Amino acid sequence: TAPKFSHEGWGNEGAGDSELTEGDAMESIDEEVPANMISPSESSAPLSDVQMDTGGMTNFEMLLGLVQPNDFPDKKRRLEHVYNISRCTGLEVKQALLLFSKRAIYVIDGFQLSSEGVIERVAIGENKFDVHLRRQSSMDAGSIERKEQVVERERKTNRKEEETVTEGERVGVDVTFQHKCKRIPFDDIFAVYKRRYQLRQIALEFFDSHRSSTLISFETVTDRDTLLNMVLRTPMPNSIFNSNKQMLQSGSTINYKKFMSSLRAKITSRWQNGKMTNFEYLMYLNTFAGRTYNDLTQYPVFPWILSNYDDEEIDLTDEKNYRDLSKPMGALGDSRAEQFRERYDALSSYNGPDDPPPFHYGTHYSCAGYVLHYLMRLEPYSRLALSLQGGRFDKPDRLFRSIGSSWRSAAYENLQDVRELIPEFFYQPEFLRNENYFDFGTTQGGTLVHDVELPKWAKGDPKKFVTINRMALESDIVSRQLHKWIDLIFGYKQRGREAVSAQNCFVHLTYEGNVDIDSLEDELEREATIAQIHNFGQTPSRLEKKPHVAKRIDSIRTADGGVDFGAISHLSPMTPPFCVVGAEHRVYLRRIGQDVCRLGVCNDDGDMSVGDLTMVKDKLVAVGSRCVLLPPQCMKYIRFGGSSFGLSVHVGVTTPRHRELDRTVAIHDNLHLNRITACNATGSGGYIVTGCSDSSIRVWKASKNVHSRHIMLKATLVGHDDEITCLDIATSYNIVVSGGVDGRVIMWDLKRLCFLRCLVRGRTRGEQDHTHRVGGGVKAVSVNLNNGNIVVLV
Repeated sequence: TAPKFSHEGWGNEGAGDSELTEGDAMESIDEEVPANMISPSESSAPLSDVQMDTGGMTNFEMLLGLVQPNDFPDKKRRLEHVYNISRCTGLEVKQALLLFSKRAIYVIDGFQLSSEGVIERVAIGENKFDVHLRRQSSMDAGSIERKEQVVERERKTNRKEEETVTEGERVGVDVTFQHKCKRIPFDDIFAVYKRRYQLRQIALEFFDSHRSSTLISFETVTDRDTLLNMVLRTPMPNSIFNSNKQMLQSGSTINYKKFMSSLRAKITSRWQNGKMTNFEYLMYLNTFAGRTYNDLTQYPVFPWILSNYDDEEIDLTDEKNYRDLSKPMGALGDSRAEQFRERYDALSSYNGPDDPPPFHYGTHYSCAGYVLHYLMRLEPYSRLALSLQGGRFDKPDRLFRSIGSSWRSAAYENLQDVRELIPEFFYQPEFLRNENYFDFGTTQGGTLVHDVELPKWAKGDPKKFVTINRMALESDIVSRQLHKWIDLIFGYKQRGREAVSAQNCFVHLTYEGNVDIDSLEDELEREATIAQIHNFGQTPSRLEKKPHVAKRIDSIRTADGGVDFGAISHLSPMTPPFCVVGAEHRVYLRRIGQDVCRLGVCNDDGDMSVGDLTMVKDKLVAVGSRCVLLPPQCMKYIRFGGSSFGLSVHVGVTTPRHRELDRTVAIHDNLHLNRITACNATGSGGYIVTGCSDSSIRVWKASKNVHSRHIMLKATLVGHDDEITCLDIATSYNIVVSGGVDGRVIMWDLKRLCFLRCLVRGRTRGEQDHTHRVGGGVKAVSVNLNNGNIVVLV
């Protein structure tokens, strides 16, 4: 399954993207960004152009050809706001231009604006990697022991087949220039955050409605703040800033600092009162503190939770199995902690006025090297790890091989290792398996480096490890201590006397505001400082200067083993509908009444079956077959399957505005060429997906109020051989899952509107995939929004 917090900004920009490469032809690969070339004589944009040798096309024409006609501010097709930027993905930086247009922001790689106003093209870089792959047949599933004959045969094969792979060879042509264009419509912007880049406050990160992000850095902080103010003055109906509607309507600019401070206070209150999981809250804190998936030097940081990685079984109710969250990693082992304190005292004793401040640790708990150390088995991090190591993987003995040994190294064995974890340890088991069969070699002890060695209590299953680790993170034991770890990483114990007392001092260059890169005139010193940032990492921005509030812990269990129903209102946001989850692995149900639910529709054929149901406040709302409730409020429902080949929207719950139940409020006919047999809508109400008896699936973009506005066709998806029977949508994973009479279950990408895969059944590693086909067809599909698991009813 796709991760909830994905890395989609890395070369997979999605809908609204296009790419131009120098070759036989130039084309736009997305219909939303048509290549309508505009001659310079028709434009009064304050930009110059340079003649190209590719079909006589100028850089200026090529640039304007990527801008939609409706995005120009006036009929003269002028572009007044153009900025030189760098688009940052991991450790890779692409020089680009940012165009601020009427309806969207464009980020176009491979162009720069000179001081004379001339648009220049920037040649792409070239990376060379030596990659060795193992034959799948040579590995037993889960085996990590050395096999002498296999290893020797692989070495001989690799020597014969060894070759250097470059980016140009990967494309298949000799590519000098590559121009990727990302269009970010203002209607699709979800959030904009200020970011540091290389210790300078010059970057912005844009999140769209699919929660994918784009990190861009500017040349100066003035350029960054100017663009941010223009964005905040622009209506963004689907963003977090839309709550200040009155301010936007009056033309005033949102005070970014006050808004973020207020937003952080609201989120902290939700977490404190149990309305948010610990994982979600840590992700929010990382975001507010400037951590991002798009910059490996500022990757989100998470704590080690468990300390027991040796036992056959683990008891999550036993505090002895947990790490002490009130201490940093360097203070956990008594013997090693004493050595760190002695180092600090020694540095303090001869610290002069011009000397850097003393520190406990010469390394950091989060840096690019550590992130790639953990994720080297997973693309695109494998490629980045190769780039960081000069084109080859690190020595086998230094690779990430075992979770237990990594814990021991970071907790009390290694003086150079105080690293924490990354979010993937709590939601993405794939990074623990070498699914790409990279040849990492063998250690000096003769152990073959392949999959990560898991704790015994995980029973060799990465999914079980991630599940247990996540359960531990959300446990009451961790919830009572988590605020203490937050104080160390994001709070008042990050710096100053409190940091010294908590044994939490790092090299001064890692802290925000301690180094002014712009003031360094010596180019060598400047490059050395930036290199140190890459090697040692960066401390998150400090969010609080006072102790963080503790989380309120309510238990549903009473002293006599009964159920405290008064705690239901507090625990309900953390639980699925129709049940209350209390003690671990238990579900308590109590019958609270019986009533007859009036269905929204009674079909002409007399079918009284329930098509969809949910809870709206304290009421159960249900509709009949060939009907689906319209989220997020579920006050209306969609009816489909009629002879009009369309759908209609009806009132499902009466309101002061709509007092008549089942009243038709919108009709959309001829959406397909045949009868619609399945329908669903996203949780935000932004997309409607329909399936037809002719086996086609269509994705529609709905307006803010779908019942009173239009819907627009975004894509037609074809992959089934027969009638579509069911659909489900998971916006948190950007996927659509469809089932049909043909027995296929297909996963589609909601963002890129393309095929992902046919789901398979019972495949083991090393075996060929086979399509999941069921006689009689698929009756229903459902995606778990918490973990991405998919249930199929046949």
